[in-house]
This record gives sequence, structure tokens and C-alpha cells, in this order.
Amino acid sequence: MRLPLLAANAGLCAGLVLAAIPAYGAARPNAVFLSVTAHEGTTMRAVYVQCPNPTRGHPYGEAACAAIDAVDGDFNRLSSSPYRRCGGDQGSVTATMDGMWRNRSIGWQKTFPSVCELYAKTGVIYRF
Repeated sequence: MRLPLLAANAGLCAGLVLAAIPAYGAARPNAVFLSVTAHEGTTMRAVYVQCPNPTRGHPYGEAACAAIDAVDGDFNRLSSSPYRRCGGDQGSVTATMDGMWRNRSIGWQKTFPSVCELYAKTGVIYRF
């Protein structure tokens, strides 16, 4: 009689542990590392943003988190600002993003003709 009881307790404990694993994974914060590199390959600036509580690093962290969340971490879905007009050649820049969003690995990289074009496409996300 003790063996079935022991097996039942072991099964219950294993079930509790397995049930806790998804909860732990879901509790992990969303976090991205953003960088901007000049056309010659020199990193101009970089910042780490942890959402939903961006307490340091990005000057507009809460707005950046909201913008990233709006596209579910897919920067290809960002839409350009219709109010921003860019002109003149300021030199190309490459924006890069790597991180975790909703428990999946995300990444993105794109080269823009100028910082102005970068801001027009990414909004507040790259304003750091």
C-alpha cells in the first residue's frame, strides 16, 4: 500500500514542478538590445531596454516598450511617420536589434540613408 501512495506523491510533485515551468518562462521580461552603427562600422550608440519596466538606459523607455509591443517585436511591421521629412545626405546608419520578446528570440537589422530616415521609420524606439 505504501508503494502506490509513494508513486502518487511523486507524480503529484512532478506535476507541480512541470506546471511551474511555463509560469516561470512567462514571467521573464521582454528585453532588447538596440544599437546604431555609422556607415564605416563604428557603433555610435547602444542601449538595453527591458519591458515593461524600463527604469534606466533609454530616455523614452516606456514609449519604446509600447511601440515594440504594438508590432509584437517585429520591427519590419513598424510604419514610417507621415510627418517626418528628411533631406540631405547625413551618411548612412545601420540599426540593429537583438533580444527576447514574449519568450521568443527576435532580431532585426536595417541600413538607412540617414539618422533622420531611421527616426522616421522607427519613431521613439531609436531615440536614445
